[in-house]
Amino acid sequence: METKNSTYLILTIILIILSIVGIIFLIKLPKNNNTQATNTSVSKIELIPTDSPREIEEVTIIPTITETTPTPIASPTSKIKNTPTPTSIPTKIPTLTPTSTVSATLDFSSPADAFSISYISSRKVYQDTESSGNRYTFYSISGNFAVHVGLNGKWAWTYPNRQFTEDLTIAGKPTFKYDISTQTIIDLQANDKNYTIQCVHNGKSALKTECESFYRSFKLN
Repeated sequence: METKNSTYLILTIILIILSIVGIIFLIKLPKNNNTQATNTSVSKIELIPTDSPREIEEVTIIPTITETTPTPIASPTSKIKNTPTPTSIPTKIPTLTPTSTVSATLDFSSPADAFSISYISSRKVYQDTESSGNRYTFYSISGNFAVHVGLNGKWAWTYPNRQFTEDLTIAGKPTFKYDISTQTIIDLQANDKNYTIQCVHNGKSALKTECESFYRSFKLN
């Protein structure tokens, strides 16, 4: 009887020891896993860009004529001659009722920048300045024309290789002509100034015809 009791006691002690060892093992096991998970989550990840940098190409800048402009120099509908100066621009311009559907041709002259040009009377003339010098805008909702006068060797627009030829002469001067689908630009040099005649015609044949008459009428004073 005592032998059986001793056997039960020994088995009970062994079972208790195994239980304690198992509990200790179970307690230690999550800590190791948590440590491993933490180490994995804080490991450094380097991002490799997928887009390689692109080379920046040189872009030709064409001057943009905005519709927000200073007080008009003139708004006539009959044959008149304007000779404004940069320091004296009239603020009150009479508006005349047109007598026919055909626009008259008017002459504009700038003594300060030593040029004159003809334009149709339906356009309004504005004078202002830009970073390169002076600008004269002949405004129309269908497309603006302009004369840019660059001072101190500056041009109103950027072009890498101007070639002046006598294929087209304006005011007796060789020119550089630049044509695209929306506008025509003509450059010439005189009187220590860089003149740019610009027509925004948007590909319209009527405006192209008007543009040709406009730039061919350019004269040096």
